[in-house]
Amino acid sequence: MLVTTRRNKIFALIITVAVALLLAVGNANAQQNDEKVLYVVSVNDMHGNIDNFPQFAALLDTLRKQYPDILLISAGDNRTGHPVNDRYPKPSYPITKLMNEVHFDLSTLGNHEFDIGVDGLRNVVEWSDFDYVCANAFFDDSINVKPYKIIEFKGLKIGFIGGIQVGANGIPDFHPKHAKDVSFKPIEDVLPEYMFLRKECDMLFLISHCGLEADIEIAKKFPQFDAIFGGHSHKKIERTKIIGNTMITQSGKNLNYLTVSVFYFTNGKIDYKAQQVFSIKDFPKKDEKIQKLVDEFGSLDIFSKVVGYSDADTTNKEQLGYFMADVIREHTKSDMAFQNPGGVRLKSLPKGQITAKDIYQMDPFDNIIMKYKVSGQEIMDMLNKAYSETGDFPMLCSGCCLKLNVNEYEEVESMEIILENGKPLNPNAKYDIAINSYIASVYGFSKNHKGKEFSRSNDIIFDYLQKHRHINYSRIYRIK
Repeated sequence: MLVTTRRNKIFALIITVAVALLLAVGNANAQQNDEKVLYVVSVNDMHGNIDNFPQFAALLDTLRKQYPDILLISAGDNRTGHPVNDRYPKPSYPITKLMNEVHFDLSTLGNHEFDIGVDGLRNVVEWSDFDYVCANAFFDDSINVKPYKIIEFKGLKIGFIGGIQVGANGIPDFHPKHAKDVSFKPIEDVLPEYMFLRKECDMLFLISHCGLEADIEIAKKFPQFDAIFGGHSHKKIERTKIIGNTMITQSGKNLNYLTVSVFYFTNGKIDYKAQQVFSIKDFPKKDEKIQKLVDEFGSLDIFSKVVGYSDADTTNKEQLGYFMADVIREHTKSDMAFQNPGGVRLKSLPKGQITAKDIYQMDPFDNIIMKYKVSGQEIMDMLNKAYSETGDFPMLCSGCCLKLNVNEYEEVESMEIILENGKPLNPNAKYDIAINSYIASVYGFSKNHKGKEFSRSNDIIFDYLQKHRHINYSRIYRIK
């Protein structure tokens, strides 16, 4: 009954139509029952979305008026996805400056923190007024990323360990060229080294950029954690989720939401914990100081330049991926070109002017374009591996279409490549294909074949739009 009463009191008050905030009853109960109450605000996968920071700051201010001792943490991927942040003369400076302004306490590293290499990450860490924790990333020099940090709060010792996802290739999901001067181990392999913190700390947390499925497995294997503040899989866990003894949170992506977690500590243990997600994007107030900073960051002329026109609404990233593949194919004069869906970061493109900001947002990675002569079978192997590993759309293509065989559960059992002449791909024939350097590295072409390098992906998109000022992909579908 006590838990139910607390839950009702903590999460009951709705201060606006869109946003519910925690009641100040928690502190009153703490005084009456000689308890200590900790509030943690967590976000993840902000992906450089500085546009929501004015509302984020205003919502934090409202929370801090009730609970001035809130801890604020990020579960990684603070950058990559917003052109103003990623293309700023000092890449990632805008998001870092704004994180400083709203007083973050901790962040772990996400895979996209490495999109500017270790040298770029070193700059970000040096600009930050908060600490980074990551126990399974190992740097060759003195970059200031710690495996864990203990924060003292109201006489309590609170331990935070950081962790990042590691793929089958031994690195997180970033371009292998950025793996210089850093190495990684699976987080499960290193966590036993830090379980001594359970005895030293009153509360022990993991800030994880490993994904929800991995976090659930970690909670089962390491019940020493009181909570895992998660990221990477972009899930929104709206209500309290507890696996064994461990609460798991995640707040979607792009700074649209935040999670407030509360922990009651009494008689040497946590006797109650809960969480709730609140909308940032729907919060009705904005912080004027933060808005001014956001406007200043976005005022550079390079983002507003008109580079082309869309003659109709392009409503999904599948069609934008076809556009990118067509650009690559024409530039390289290849038989076919392929674009990975994860490399298309813009969801839609409205009818009208196309700006440089749109292109940078569509393709924030700016990979080198590569051309290879490979067999039809190697192309099929690439497509099948890409689909099975990501669970995403199949590769988006130019010069062909994909015919999918789907079972009654809407699962893809096989796929077939149909060429522009209507004939199926010949597995024994040789074809010229163009792909970006990320695909080439991840799927082995850079090791097995000597490819020809072309310009960076953004450069060839701008060149294409100089020749083809108008585009229309509103009715283009190449997956059947």
